[in-house]
Amino acid sequence: MKAITVWAALLALVACDTPPGPKDVVDLVPVDNEISGWTRSAAMKLAENQTQLFDLINGEGQTYIDHGFVKCAFQNFSGDIAGSQVELELRVFDMGDSTNAEAVYDAVAAGGETPWTTGNAGKEARIDENLLFAYKIDFHKDKFYVWATVQEKSDPALEIAKTFCLNVDAAMAE
Repeated sequence: MKAITVWAALLALVACDTPPGPKDVVDLVPVDNEISGWTRSAAMKLAENQTQLFDLINGEGQTYIDHGFVKCAFQNFSGDIAGSQVELELRVFDMGDSTNAEAVYDAVAAGGETPWTTGNAGKEARIDENLLFAYKIDFHKDKFYVWATVQEKSDPALEIAKTFCLNVDAAMAE
């Protein structure tokens, strides 16, 4: 009986020290009001193979496929900024490993982005300020490549996009 108790205790200890399995893109997407006042405005879109990815983003998908695409989740959110309803689109890609995630980050660069280097999400992050009516932030960390586009060009909108990116980054570490 004592041997069974010792084995049970050891098994419990090992189970507690076992790191969690790899994150899934779905687990990284914030739930309603996880970012206060922001709720999902459409059903989540998933792609788990090349055909599904092309159905979501057509020719844009080739860059991801060329760099080891595994799975992605797209989620739109709606929230209030200064009394106006604003949309934010979040895309989270599992690229299989950190090398592929960084390669996609490099491949999709438009060239005019501003590095986000202070308090940033991910290993590298940047802000595209060149869009007419929106901000786009993208980053990579571990096997993930992430981007968020907020459909308003204001300082509060940029802060919301940063908050979404930091939230996803934090979820990767949980």
